Amino acid sequence: MNIVFYFLLSSFVICSEYSDRYYKSMDKGIEMFDSSKTEVDFLKVSNYFYRISQVIKTDWLSSYYYAYANTSLSMMQEDNDLKEEYLDKALNILAPFDTLKTASLDSIAMSEIYTLRAMIYVGKIFINPMINGMKYGPLSEQNIEKAKNLNVTNPRPYYLSGQSKFYTPSAFGGGVDKALPILKDALDYYDNFKPKKYWPNWGYDDCKYLYNQALEKIENQN
Repeated sequence: MNIVFYFLLSSFVICSEYSDRYYKSMDKGIEMFDSSKTEVDFLKVSNYFYRISQVIKTDWLSSYYYAYANTSLSMMQEDNDLKEEYLDKALNILAPFDTLKTASLDSIAMSEIYTLRAMIYVGKIFINPMINGMKYGPLSEQNIEKAKNLNVTNPRPYYLSGQSKFYTPSAFGGGVDKALPILKDALDYYDNFKPKKYWPNWGYDDCKYLYNQALEKIENQN
């Protein structure tokens, strides 16, 4: 009995120390991400979360922020080839989490992954809207719908959907009048959203700004 007891105690101590290191690493990583302003900052964040993801390959959060950092890096590039390179890298990082079955994640986590993938496809559209819109627009919408279905109260897919309608001409099914109610729904979900520790919590300020822009445009039309 003593041998079993000491074995269990030792295992608990090792697991606790491992968990403590993980939490401290994630605390530092999130702080780095939130304070990042420049390309150099986001490169450091990308490398940091890459190292965590290599230690714990089944940890979706470190891979998520690793992919998110590369998505952010893409937005900071002027060269379209570099934009594409960072976005492709982000997609590859998320590839192991394609399905609930293979990822062994709950639906709420998968909702966030599909939302980020939708954002990546939006980034690809912005590189060349005339050419990439037809190719990546449906892929972005598919991922948005998957994200909504997995977690109907996740505000981020609604924000991305409203953003898409806002920037899409009315002749192609978009327009501020269609964007406004979707962005309003997103804001309502943001108001009631309580993320778990380390989980994604982005989008509110941009959604609020876009909602106000849509509202102003509609008021000016009347």
